Amino acid sequence: MEKLKIFIVEDDPIIAADLEDRLLEMEYQISGTATAGEDALDFFIKNSPKNMLPDLVLMDIQLDGALDGIETARQIAQKLPDLPIIFLTSNSDDATFSRAKSVRPAAFLSKPFRGRDLKHAIELAISHSSKNQNQHVSTEENTFLLPDRVFLKINERMVRLFFRDILWVEADDYYCKIVTREREFLVGQTLKKFSEAIAGLPEMMRVHRSFVVNLQHIEEIGDVFIYINRQQIPVSKSGKEELLARLQKI
Repeated sequence: MEKLKIFIVEDDPIIAADLEDRLLEMEYQISGTATAGEDALDFFIKNSPKNMLPDLVLMDIQLDGALDGIETARQIAQKLPDLPIIFLTSNSDDATFSRAKSVRPAAFLSKPFRGRDLKHAIELAISHSSKNQNQHVSTEENTFLLPDRVFLKINERMVRLFFRDILWVEADDYYCKIVTREREFLVGQTLKKFSEAIAGLPEMMRVHRSFVVNLQHIEEIGDVFIYINRQQIPVSKSGKEELLARLQKI
């Protein structure tokens, strides 16, 4: 079986060497290293063919150069949204964690960390990435709404998605997740902002602080839940009253 390829971005040569040794002991392959964010971006631009890219990136947050690890990860994610990134940092204050979380890393490890913690983080990151291989990411500025559809920019293409095909939209931190029967999309805006944009659609309704649903796809209605495609979705008390009223109009 082919070894997992990992790219290291770390400006401390001692820590970088230690990481390489640990990863080799774990039987991973080192696909490359960088000490600055600019060097890391240069690597990913030059190695854009998929077979040349790593399976995962270990990214220190404090780096030499103009770009820190968070901004470097953000720019990598714009080019390679499916590439899992694990942040490494000795600064675990709330502000740093909040910025790091906005990039949606696969994990966040505080230095010093144990080899076992590193291995578990890598395994979980790869597992999560595999499970979400059909999940596609579109940033807010690459999302275009029309009266009956939305266009999402995915992998340099504009993908059309009719509102009638949407089952539900779910809050996911700074993103929202659009779910259809075939696949899922992450949109780079909050559920509040997305729901405001589609407020004029009679079939789309926010039934809970974390969910907007397509009323046409509701299969069952319970006391505090509805069911769409066998998925249980919570409904607020006030939301249920409005839902029943609007079902009679669509």
